[in-house]
Amino acid sequence: MTEHQPRPSETNAEGTNRLRRLLTRAGLRAALPYLVIGILLVIAIVVLGRELDHHITAIESWIGRLGPWGPIAFVALFVLATSLLIPDTVLCIIAGALFGMAWGAAAVVVGSLLAGALQFALSRRLLRARIEQVLAAKPSLAAIQRAVTHDELRLQLLLRVTPLNPATMSYLLGAAGVRFAGFMIACLALVPNLIIEVYFGHAGKHVARAAVGASKTSHLHDFAIIGGVVVCVVVMVLVSRIARKALMQAVAEPGPNPP
Repeated sequence: MTEHQPRPSETNAEGTNRLRRLLTRAGLRAALPYLVIGILLVIAIVVLGRELDHHITAIESWIGRLGPWGPIAFVALFVLATSLLIPDTVLCIIAGALFGMAWGAAAVVVGSLLAGALQFALSRRLLRARIEQVLAAKPSLAAIQRAVTHDELRLQLLLRVTPLNPATMSYLLGAAGVRFAGFMIACLALVPNLIIEVYFGHAGKHVARAAVGASKTSHLHDFAIIGGVVVCVVVMVLVSRIARKALMQAVAEPGPNPP
């Protein structure tokens, strides 16, 4: 008797189920930094009280004295940390709190693009064999890589708006042999999410000052800041769900028949 060979439909269904589980786990991991930073913010408000504003002002003065070297050093830290798979969410929130919206957004966008280019080069030139070994033990990631080779730009854009770690995707895509130009264009899809995360840091600092009675803005402005956070969360969730559904459909589709 011959062994049962799985049909293509069965293989695609299994790949879709594995990808669904991967995206679910990634979504939970992506939410963890927000939870941890939120808890730390509450603890700081409770423990430090009005002293919190003094510490925030001292940090702002120190950052101001650094001048342009502050954002430049942060960009270097961003590239190094994210290349070591540290979640960029944490760094984006810190950037918003330290540098404000304009400089914070500029720093994380530049850092993200430089990090993506570095990770692409490392995966293409140095880490390709190691990445292939990892993919052999991670069928869901291998399924993503196969799908990307059939529809490069669209799938890369979708990957950038899912909760999957951007650096992990950069290493995977570099090893897949995608074109560098398309890779960098897809990296731009990260920009809206990065700016939203910077806004969370900026809003968190404002909320902390308001909570300890040190804010000099009106209550209407405070409500607008908090409302902006709520809107950003809703937008992130909706976009991620749409991208997740489209990505699973793309992975479930059979690739072109070999010649």
